[in-house]
Amino acid sequence: MKNKSIILFFSMVLILLVMTGCKAKGQEEIAEETRKPVKIIEIEERLNTKDLQYIGIVQPEEIKNISFKTSGKIAFIKVDKGQEVKKGDILAQLDTKELNLALEAAQAAKAGAEAQYIKAVNGATEEDLALAASNVIKAEKAYEFAKENLDKIKKLYEGGGISKQDLDAAELEVSIREQEYISAKTLLQQTEKGAREEDKLALKSQMDQAEADLKYKESAVADAILKSDMDGYVMEILSEEGEMISAGYPLIVLGSKKNIVSFGLTEEDVTKVDIGHSIIVEHNDRKYGAKIKNIARIKDRDTLTYNAEAVVDDAQLAAGAIVKIIIPTEEYYSVMIPLSTVLRGDYDYVYIFKDGMAEKREISMGSVRGDMVEVSGLNKGEKLIVEGFKNIKHGDLLEIIK
Repeated sequence: MKNKSIILFFSMVLILLVMTGCKAKGQEEIAEETRKPVKIIEIEERLNTKDLQYIGIVQPEEIKNISFKTSGKIAFIKVDKGQEVKKGDILAQLDTKELNLALEAAQAAKAGAEAQYIKAVNGATEEDLALAASNVIKAEKAYEFAKENLDKIKKLYEGGGISKQDLDAAELEVSIREQEYISAKTLLQQTEKGAREEDKLALKSQMDQAEADLKYKESAVADAILKSDMDGYVMEILSEEGEMISAGYPLIVLGSKKNIVSFGLTEEDVTKVDIGHSIIVEHNDRKYGAKIKNIARIKDRDTLTYNAEAVVDDAQLAAGAIVKIIIPTEEYYSVMIPLSTVLRGDYDYVYIFKDGMAEKREISMGSVRGDMVEVSGLNKGEKLIVEGFKNIKHGDLLEIIK
């Protein structure tokens, strides 16, 4: 009986040991099954910049009012508002009918004045000399004939054959023929010698005046064509075809392709930015490079800021566009993590993988750069949970998956 009791005792102990082992093994299997899968990344520090941000307005770097140099009626306008133009392109033209008539008259006047001057400088032709000599001979013969006739008249008068009136007429005829003879000889001498210096100077002056008038008329015709003196685009057209326009009155407003972004710097920030400083101009989710061109050294009375201008070499930014300006200043290293990993409750937090478990860590967020955010409260080298963090809590056992 005693032996049976001993056997029963050892049997019960053996059963208890087996049951205890099975229970421990089951608990271990359950623990292994409750580890939650997550993905992690190692936290790194990145080089960042402290940015100044402003709002600015776009305008062309250069704006020009284009006008005719002469008055007239606008014949046609060859460009439209917003159209791109090159230097030398024809923009518009005046009606040139009256200008061309005036030009033709000036050309004829110059040709005539030039011919007169050349004739005076070169002297008379052989035909001119022969004609002058022939006129002298004719005048001399007429003079001699008049004198001979006067001698006959005198004898008749002394004999009482004619009246005193006939004698006076004969004497007058001799005087006239003598003057004609003298004039013919003088003209022959002048023809042989050429024009006097004062005559040449007078003709030269007339020729120069005619040439100057011709150049003026040519310039007026040329100025009737309005051309672009820069590369750019048409901002405004201020008159229409068929309208009269005065010389110097703007017809077309051109803007350069290069744009300027204007904005105002605060008194605190103006010392952080210099001319030539590279900045970023952002508009409609697109970013453009630019450089500071000018910074006013006197504060604007209305805005109490220092006006600044930056050149943007991109015609896609339309004049008048409102843009965001980002000015990088100081460089520094900081922890950046995906913005999607940040959870929010009473405070902002993330989950860190530490010793196989989830650790809830409070953070403070800084600037957002795209899909990344600058944070404090995390250290370089720690393991940030980037997937599976929405299904865990602090202290949960974790399993890293790839």
